[in-house]
Amino acid sequence: MSDEPKPPQTSFFLWMNENRDQFFEPGMTQADVAIVAGAEWRRLPESEKAKWAQKSEEDKERFAHEKAEKSQSQQKEEEE
Repeated sequence: MSDEPKPPQTSFFLWMNENRDQFFEPGMTQADVAIVAGAEWRRLPESEKAKWAQKSEEDKERFAHEKAEKSQSQQKEEEE
């Protein structure tokens, strides 16, 4: 298992993962769920999408922070 930081997610994927249960039906593939969720996402009001865009930005900041910490840690290990 890699100890790399988990990459940031887009607003759509954050929203889809949070709401996956309302789209999933037995027998559906992940691709099927994504298609149904995509159609629903396109119907969401911009105000709702903006909330998820903010969460995505926060996730990008988390990723950048974790990546910087990992880089610093690796530099310290190389110096020792």
